[in-house]
Parts: sequence; structure tokens; C-alpha cells
Amino acid sequence: MPAVSDRPRASGTGSVPVPGVTDGGGWGVYGQEEAVSSLRRALRSKRLAHAHLFAGPSGVGRATLARRLAQALCCEAAGADAEEPGEVPCRECQSCRLVEVGSAPDIETISTGGLCDESGANHRDHAQDGSTRIRVCQVRRLERLAALAPFSAPRRIFVVDSADDLQHEAAQALLKTLEEPPGETLLVLLASDPEALPATLRSRCQLLRLAPLPPATLARALEQHASLEAEDAARLAREAGGRYGLALRLHADPSHAVLRESAVSELERLTVADRAERLDYADTLARRWGRERASVLELLDHWRDWWRERLLAASGLGPEPGPDAAAAREAASALSALQRARAHLLGNVVAQFALEVLMLDLPARHAPSGEEAGAKPALA
Repeated sequence: MPAVSDRPRASGTGSVPVPGVTDGGGWGVYGQEEAVSSLRRALRSKRLAHAHLFAGPSGVGRATLARRLAQALCCEAAGADAEEPGEVPCRECQSCRLVEVGSAPDIETISTGGLCDESGANHRDHAQDGSTRIRVCQVRRLERLAALAPFSAPRRIFVVDSADDLQHEAAQALLKTLEEPPGETLLVLLASDPEALPATLRSRCQLLRLAPLPPATLARALEQHASLEAEDAARLAREAGGRYGLALRLHADPSHAVLRESAVSELERLTVADRAERLDYADTLARRWGRERASVLELLDHWRDWWRERLLAASGLGPEPGPDAAAAREAASALSALQRARAHLLGNVVAQFALEVLMLDLPARHAPSGEEAGAKPALA
């Protein structure tokens, strides 16, 4: 399937804006006007914070916003024709293109499986070991690079994608950099659940929240800015849960939609499964965790996205009529259970136990038997 661009569709008189949806005044970040405006004001006044936390579900535009901020700082002709120069990256010069493809010399992304400075027989290659955490050795590499002067940009820029994956020791090491940042450094943390991060880490960052768009609004944006047909745009908007970036990924690679559909099917089956079936499934997932950790985390992420959509709908923010207080409480409970399970799996809790607790905590849609009414394990 052909790739799609997030550039506005050209016409004889220029693109026609979608009602209620803008691209951030040239930033190409749709539906996140408040976050873009905040960054543009900071750039205009030259009061950009040394650390930012972009919070929101994956696919909502966090990484795109981080790239646009980096481009605005590095652009060779930012805002040359604008009333407020320096705020809008041209996205066409060599510097902007290098940022877009991840090759800019002064911009580093820190993620699971990334580079670190340590070596030796006892040190694992994180790119090959299936690592699911950002490790302290990777943050130490960030610290070393942050102490260097930028090569060509006004700042060295580090994007942590995502901060949800920081190992505890890595988070503590990153905190030291946030507390005493080098003068020419900008750190951007991306996170799905900022409240799950250490409070000390959050407090040292400028927090910007990014939220999904209403599906109908996203569908209009996809029609206009990504040149999609109305039927495809409406379907993708629903499947993506209002997230522009995820909708584009689903369109470019249908396998994402297949994986999501499979994950949701499993979740729906579990909602009517009895206690024994749920524990059997926990055992299956625990064995998979030993071989394919990333696939288990991806499954939980799909479940989280599904429950987040239910929460939005029950709160009156989705396409279905609402609000529904009981359904909202159920969705919030499921999201909390999934967040705990993810944290436990990435911590030192035995996977079998963490997944059994998750299976018993997820909402059920069947009457519990006498066995199910009994005590269940608790995990703080």
C-alpha cells in the first residue's frame, strides 16, 4: 500500500483547512494546537525549557512534535517568510531533512535496544538481547554526549522514546542530568503515562499533554491532509482511536491492524472466560514472556488502547452516545490493571504471578462461580 504524507493536499489555491483541525501553523502536527502554540511561544521568546515531557498515547503525535521542535531549532531558514521568524521549520532544508530521517548529528534518540558506552564479555548487546527497558548504561552515554558542544545546531537534543521504558536505575541517572543540565542541551521525554514516572522526574520537565482527536474530526483531517477516501478515513479514524500518526501507520502497513484485531479478539474472549481459562491464558503469556517479551508488551499495549477508547466513549468523548459512569469506572479499572501489570513485568516481579493478577483484575462479563468468589492473589 502506498505511503501517505502528512503534508496538506495541494490545490490551485492551496489546501483548504479542515474545520477544527490545523497542522499547528506549519508544524504538521494535527489537532495538537495547544502543545504546538506553547512551544512556538517559548521559541519566540527564547525561553524554551531545558526539558520537556510530551505525554499521550502512542501514535498521537509525540514523536512528530519532538521532531518538529528539533527542526525548529536546527532549521537553516526557519520562518524566513513568516511574521515571527524562528518558530516554523521549513522542513525542506538539509538540516530539517536530516532531522526527519534521524541522521542529524546533534540529535540522539534513546530507546530500548539502543547504544551504550559499555563493552566487554559481561556486557550484553542491547540491540540483540531483546531488551525491553532503557538501561542505565544508555543514560550514561547520554550524559557523556550531553557534555559535548553541539556540532552544528544551537543545542544537543536528546529524545527519550519512551520514558515509560526507563529502568529504575536509568530514571535515577537521568534525573541527575535534568537537575544539572549542560547549558546547550535539550531533553524531550515521551511517555504514555506520565503519572507512572517518578514525581521527581516529572517535576523537572515542562509537561505538554497530547490527546486523541474525536474520530469524526480525525476522519476529516485524513481526507484533507493525507488524501484518503472518506470511507477509508472513517475506518482508520475508528481503528486508530483518534490518533493521527497511528492512522497513517495502519494505512501504510495493514499488518498493524491485523495484530490489533487479533489482540482485541483475545481480550473480548477473556471478558467472558471463567477463572480457570484466564489462569491458563496467564500461563501461556508467561511462557511467551520468556521467549518474546516485546510481543507480550505489544499485546498489552493493544489492550490498553482498546480500554482507553472505551473510557473516552464512556466519558462522552467518543462516537457513541455517553457519558456512562459505570462503563467509565470499568475502563479506568482495566487501564490501572494493565499499567500495574506492565510495571511489574518490567520490574522484578515473577511474570507468571504478574500475569495471573492481571487476568483476575481485568473486568469480566460473566457471573462468577463459587471458585471465582474466593480470594485472589494481591500485588502491591
